[in-house]
Amino acid sequence: MWVMQSRSMLRCLALAILAALALLGCVTVPVQQYALVSRADGSVITRTASCSDAQAKSSSMAAAGEDGKASALDPSRVSIASWNMHKQQDHGWREELARLSEQSDLLLLQEAALTPELSAALAEGRYAWILASSFAFDGTDFGVVMAARVRPIFFCTDRAFEPLLGIPKSSLVARFRVAGRETTLAVATVHAINFTFDLEAYRAQLGVVGDTLAHDTGPILLAGDFNTWSEAREQSVQMLARRLMLAPIVFPVDDRSRFFGRPADWAYARGVEVLGAVSPRVTSSDHNPLLVTLRLQ
Repeated sequence: MWVMQSRSMLRCLALAILAALALLGCVTVPVQQYALVSRADGSVITRTASCSDAQAKSSSMAAAGEDGKASALDPSRVSIASWNMHKQQDHGWREELARLSEQSDLLLLQEAALTPELSAALAEGRYAWILASSFAFDGTDFGVVMAARVRPIFFCTDRAFEPLLGIPKSSLVARFRVAGRETTLAVATVHAINFTFDLEAYRAQLGVVGDTLAHDTGPILLAGDFNTWSEAREQSVQMLARRLMLAPIVFPVDDRSRFFGRPADWAYARGVEVLGAVSPRVTSSDHNPLLVTLRLQ
């Protein structure tokens, strides 16, 4: 069985490398990662705010809030959707995103392409959003998006390069005010690197997120596509969760997308009561979304 799985993994890896090589001529990876941030007037600004740079972390607070003010989340009910959009390559993604928007205070999107269609969909949902760019392809930025009904008071970004392919994947951390609370809700979304023969780069990517969240004293939500297609990778994510005292959110009917028999998408939290968790099946991506509703404690 292991031999068959290994051969399947190598075939998938070979196909991914061939696809990546075909795209490399049109891919732009800037020396310094940047974020694209929506503004209330509909414009988009560029900011740099690396999670590994203390100065950038402090300066990002004003950048995210525009005018230094931000409204607050309702602690009695916060609805979150986390979804790998597969670069919007599959039919029906626009309709699925509209359905998720109707019921979500926060959208955490991985493998998102900031096309005019996605920008319009986020505007229609009345979201303030941040895209942590991984790379640009034919002038379109790809990365992870955090879209919220309220603006964060802090955000920072990180990227990790695929050791075999050289194309990066991104993470994004933000903090939101909570009505009636002194503590914030910290939210992190990750699109983990995939094609590695060891865990060094994978754990390093998770470690930057852990270092950023380590000093948060309030509730935390961590969700995204962790590419946990092996036991060792899953254990690495569990180590991060233990470090931050996060518990995995349980899906009573677990329809999360699986690769080599293991779920790729996870949601972890602390300082919350889970009011609901579902993962509806969709055909508009190769990942099913995670829908989680929380009460902040």
